Amino acid sequence: MEDASRELFQIQLFEAVFENLENPEGVYPLLKANKHKLDERFATVLRLNTEAMLSEASPKYAQGFAACLAGLSFLIKEFRQGSEASNLEIAITGYEVASKVLTYETYPQQWVGCQLMLGNTYHRRIKGEQAENLEQSLCYLHKALQVCNREQFPELWAEIQSNLVIAYGYRIRGDQVENAELAIQAGEAAMRVFTRDQSPEGWGKIQNNLGLVYRDRILGDKAENLEKAIACYQNALSIRTREDFPELWAQTQMNLASAYRHRLKGDAAENVEKAIAANQRALQVYTKAAFPQDWAQVHINLANAYLHRIHGDRSENLEKAIAAHQSALQVLTKEEFPRQWAMAQMNLGNVFLEQEQIEEAISCYRSALKIFTPTAFPNECLKVGQTLGNTAFNIGDWAEAIRGYSVAIEAVETSRTWASSESRRQEILADSLHVYENMVQACINNKQLNKAVEYVERSRSKRLVDLIVSNDLYSDGEIPDEIQQYLQDFEAIQRQIDNELRQHNNSNNFDASKLGKSPQNRAAIEAHNKIIADLEADKQQIWEQMRRLDPVLAGQIQVSPMNLSSIQQLIDLPTTAILSFYTTSHDTHIFIIRQSQITLHTCTDLGFETLQESILTHWLGQYLNNQDTWKEQFSFLIAELAEVLKLNDLIAQHLKNIDELILIPHLALHQIPFAALLIGENQYLGDKFLIRYVPSCQILEFCHNRPTVSSLMNYGIVEDATEDLPYASWEGEQLANLYNIPNNQRLKGSQEASVSNYRQLIQKVQVIHSSHHARSRLDNPLESALFLGDGCITLSQLLTPSWRNPQLEDVFLSCCETGLSVTEITDDILTFSTAFLCAGAKSVISTLWAVNDLATALFSVFYYQFRHQGNKRLQSIRQAQFELRILTGETLTTIYKPKLSSFLTQKLKETDTLRKKIQKERDSHPHSSLLYEQCHEEYKKYDKIGKLIYQAKKDLELFCRESKPFSHPYYWAAFTCSGLN
Repeated sequence: MEDASRELFQIQLFEAVFENLENPEGVYPLLKANKHKLDERFATVLRLNTEAMLSEASPKYAQGFAACLAGLSFLIKEFRQGSEASNLEIAITGYEVASKVLTYETYPQQWVGCQLMLGNTYHRRIKGEQAENLEQSLCYLHKALQVCNREQFPELWAEIQSNLVIAYGYRIRGDQVENAELAIQAGEAAMRVFTRDQSPEGWGKIQNNLGLVYRDRILGDKAENLEKAIACYQNALSIRTREDFPELWAQTQMNLASAYRHRLKGDAAENVEKAIAANQRALQVYTKAAFPQDWAQVHINLANAYLHRIHGDRSENLEKAIAAHQSALQVLTKEEFPRQWAMAQMNLGNVFLEQEQIEEAISCYRSALKIFTPTAFPNECLKVGQTLGNTAFNIGDWAEAIRGYSVAIEAVETSRTWASSESRRQEILADSLHVYENMVQACINNKQLNKAVEYVERSRSKRLVDLIVSNDLYSDGEIPDEIQQYLQDFEAIQRQIDNELRQHNNSNNFDASKLGKSPQNRAAIEAHNKIIADLEADKQQIWEQMRRLDPVLAGQIQVSPMNLSSIQQLIDLPTTAILSFYTTSHDTHIFIIRQSQITLHTCTDLGFETLQESILTHWLGQYLNNQDTWKEQFSFLIAELAEVLKLNDLIAQHLKNIDELILIPHLALHQIPFAALLIGENQYLGDKFLIRYVPSCQILEFCHNRPTVSSLMNYGIVEDATEDLPYASWEGEQLANLYNIPNNQRLKGSQEASVSNYRQLIQKVQVIHSSHHARSRLDNPLESALFLGDGCITLSQLLTPSWRNPQLEDVFLSCCETGLSVTEITDDILTFSTAFLCAGAKSVISTLWAVNDLATALFSVFYYQFRHQGNKRLQSIRQAQFELRILTGETLTTIYKPKLSSFLTQKLKETDTLRKKIQKERDSHPHSSLLYEQCHEEYKKYDKIGKLIYQAKKDLELFCRESKPFSHPYYWAAFTCSGLN
């Protein structure tokens, strides 16, 4: 019976539309009289009746009827009475049915109009998930834009652009930075048609909508964006006057009020008063009877203004805020207007919180979270979840705090997944790290150490995890063409940088020996010159574009967080423990994870600022500025750190029956040689425990899951690539003899140790030993470099899909600073150590500072001797460090000096022969000729190498005279192992 009534009403409506083609508003009396029939069932009946009628109608009649249906849909969409949610559903139904007849091929302009209206209606839709509605809106608008060009249909094209401003401005999914910029681009495009003079109403609409975008824009200066928003609204009001456009005037007044409330410039108290005044102006038009939803929205705005009001009595303002919210909630029911209802609950909670009515506030926040879920409204969910967490945290309700922070973190991770650029992903995580910190502390306070360590894991090294997962997809070498092109461009810029570096080095009489394995070396904190800096910036842009195409960043692949059980499965032996460090604002926590238990060691009052200041200023600062002072202060700084970390208490209380530690440092602790931390009289942490490092448990899991390669290890060596490290060649020779490494797997000197040869070698061996110069770039870790004969291999190159080496078991970087970096706040430690793990290696040995050439050569030889005897990596590192520490000058003199001296003498002889040969050739050319200059450069190179070898012989003599020349941790503690044992 009810459906029959609706069918009759539909017939009457179509007749009214046909009778009022010249005056569409003539249909409104009929709509007002029957508004109770405009419900979702009406939409269903409308679809059934119209689709049946159109299927039997002639093409000409169908076209006229479909156009009439589209017109009726527009009238119902704009109808201000009845249920707005139902009205929009009916309009969507009508447009969808009409667009099946009004196809682009037959009626292009009308089809585009239907797509535009569908886009417009979906972004206003109340039913369904708002995030999905906005995606549908964008889909329809982009469909229309694909076939509607500015030249043929300028006004329609501009109207689509105008609607894109709103759809992108309110979009929930995707990258929020990108959405706002796309909205601004669409607005600027629309204003090329809708100018103030030619189309003032359209121009005013765009100005209003751009104001909404600038108010919440992330990119750029927040204060300036708000000023732009206010300017846009004021521009809109110059057209949208109360006399000519009362509804639009009220809408813009409400928006202006919101901008003034958030304004950062000007007098804060006056800004709130301006916000209140603008809201009250809006209420002159937005009455509860005529515009109930808008009236309610203004009351929410007023409530927020009163909450932040500075003038007037505070308690009175808060009462006004509560009253305004309660008024709004008379209209904004959870069923009809879920988002607005939830927003009112959130804001009402804020008022109760201000009044110290904590239970009422918590109740409101809980209510809001029923609608503001992590996937439906991540931004709002983050705000409410965090506020709920903080509120409960402050009263010691740890369980409630955990509930609040839990949904907030899910919202952060949802937003991070939707971000399309790597840098934006990092920003989202960095902006929310305090939520993770509070969550971890709440879990600790609630005696839930398992949850605490799981959230520690979720907060760290996410960028590295993304990179490993991404690059593992290309382990078979299949790389999409578009990424291949970016990789080629990336490598081309790197070659330009290499050329520029060569020219810079030549013109500045550059000494390559100071790049590494030399006490004078220090990490770089900027590019060599502006040309290189600009090229690096170009490389970074290509990196970002390449990463945007990545399946992980595109959201096609997601990495599930680890729970405690899966973390514990990474521990092979009951005598091994994971030590996961986590520094908060106040304390440093060390989680001790064993196969079947987890405990906690807390260093109170060792918060972020204290620890970072201690390490970055005293440790790293001295290393960069004065290495002699740093070396002198080394033992004192290490002892101090062992004391503040309460290492002896940690060992006594938590590490009984443990002999291996897997360390996961946090922030500045990545720079610390834990093996050298003193735990007793001349006893170091490395004496008691085997030690290895990983950036996170998730990365350790990736290493564990990599397939086992052949048991027959194939070795490769890259040695003395710039021919100025005398002991590197000796080191390579000892390894080659020990493992019978053929010459074609030894890249010796500048001619053989080229970038391309290195790349080829690393693809066919399971163990690579690199002994040459390297340097860390603390200002830009991706530009840290391994220096080879004809150029560099940068850390960023190793992190691209083209450097996939899943067959690599071991990488030994016998170079300077290959494990040194300053971490970002998100704790992504970008070093050559982590880069080789990303590239496929299971284990990497690297260095935390610029190491000594002779000490490094001896350490390497000791390490491989122990490995050759069947020892595992960690045992071999510890034994090699111990051998180097206890090596006496007497032993050095009797056992090693003869071999080393003989080797250096031979090298000096070869170098002198080459120097004399090139001198002779040089002198055969006229002094002013290019050939003379080229030969002279070669002559200077060999002359310098000769002096270096001579200096190495003198240093050997000095070391031989000392009782234990390498006992200082500077010589042995830099070497660390990351990955598997």
